[in-house]
Amino acid sequence: MKLFVIFPHYLAWHYTIALKDFFSIWGNIIWFLYNFFSIEVLFKTFFSPFKRLTERKKDLLDIGGFFETLLINTLMRIIGMVLRTIIIISGLVSLAVSFFIGLVSFFLWLALPFIIIFMMIVSLMGLFKI
Repeated sequence: MKLFVIFPHYLAWHYTIALKDFFSIWGNIIWFLYNFFSIEVLFKTFFSPFKRLTERKKDLLDIGGFFETLLINTLMRIIGMVLRTIIIISGLVSLAVSFFIGLVSFFLWLALPFIIIFMMIVSLMGLFKI
């Protein structure tokens, strides 16, 4: 009998306070993933050399040294771009997965009281062979 007294309070909590907390937690997860992968910073520094490793010009008249410096700096930028691309893609995939899981969880949360009631009715019908 106490179940019928508690159930309206549970529904009120489930669709107000808990739903607000759900969106807060979901937003925190999205914020964490965005900042963990530093997606904005990686886009801003996309063409920067890997770990800021660069070669300085030694002598302006040395053509071999010029091409050596050009090659090393270009390679460091390409390595940096490849690594940043991998991290950005990983971050965007994890954001998309997190968003999708949150969306599915949201609709499941909305339907959960009805699923519980349905499962209770089905189990009682199975128990009493109705």
